[in-house]
Amino acid sequence: MNWEELLGRLGLSWRRRGVGQGDPVVSMALVGLNLLNMLVVMAIFGFRNLFEPEGVMLYRMGALDPMLFHAGQYWRIITYGFLHIGLMHIAFNMIALSQVGPVLEGQVGALRFLAVYLLSLIAGGAADVVVRGSSQMLIAGASGALFGLIGFGMSYAHFYGGEAGRAQRNFFLQWAAYGFLFGFIVRADNICHFGGFVAGALCGFLVERERGNYGRLTPVWGAIAVGLSLLSVGAFVWLVVANLTVMS
Repeated sequence: MNWEELLGRLGLSWRRRGVGQGDPVVSMALVGLNLLNMLVVMAIFGFRNLFEPEGVMLYRMGALDPMLFHAGQYWRIITYGFLHIGLMHIAFNMIALSQVGPVLEGQVGALRFLAVYLLSLIAGGAADVVVRGSSQMLIAGASGALFGLIGFGMSYAHFYGGEAGRAQRNFFLQWAAYGFLFGFIVRADNICHFGGFVAGALCGFLVERERGNYGRLTPVWGAIAVGLSLLSVGAFVWLVVANLTVMS
């Protein structure tokens, strides 16, 4: 079943009640930001990093290292989610985001979608920081946030209920199962994936439960989305300042 067929079966959108957005502005903006970050990597470190990413590049561009996070480089829990390890990594993640993002953004609106994405991104990084302690490794990619969207889509549809809800829930459950299995096979960071997935699932429950009060609670989600966006901008400013300090 493709996305068009799935959408045709879903009665889950809030758009008819004025909350959903016509165009997936946030989804496409997130894709654009990830691609822009890759272009910055290429401009600074060279085209070869699309195929053979260097450890120094990942470190300088904000990859998450649990040891460095515990040492005070807290910005990495956000910047890691916009950095990718080569062309195949970013291509896979951005294709997934461009597919699932517009669907969920259309269902719950731009503000809720952005809040869920950023919360899942941070939760994925936090899971690594907690589970791995002060171990030294470099973690990068948007997959923690993407698993958060998968968890959100599954949970939201499950609690919405009905035939359409079950169809979407099962679709995302299958995607999650394949994603975790693939992560295990290729030794991807399933700790980050699981952290994002759980955060997204919790958000799905909350968003579905507050449908009856969507008008009153939209400003709350807006405040969360704006606050996390400003925090993300601050993280990248901190990253730049830290790099300039090291170079001086």
